[in-house]
Amino acid sequence: MEKAKIIEMVLWKSVNGINPEEAKKSITKLNAFVSEQPGFVARKTALSKDGKFLDLIYWTDLASAKTASEKAMKTEELIPIFSTMDQKEMIFEHFEIFNRLKNN
Repeated sequence: MEKAKIIEMVLWKSVNGINPEEAKKSITKLNAFVSEQPGFVARKTALSKDGKFLDLIYWTDLASAKTASEKAMKTEELIPIFSTMDQKEMIFEHFEIFNRLKNN
């Protein structure tokens, strides 16, 4: 397996009316799509006590990450998942890995 060189970070809260358990189920449905994309290495999603979600997706390269993101936004069956996320305060960024303590 190729090592990840890019971390995609998405930080968001759910829209009003979506409880954390519903949001967890919804966002986990992205696993099937993400895992099938070229360049995918791993995905970890976490929830803070104040209701913020952190999604870290590890990619082999930036081009693969960007292509997957663009494809996801155009995929009809994923639209209901994205509609549970508050887009106004969402932070979405790509980072290049320069330090690696453990291979995970």
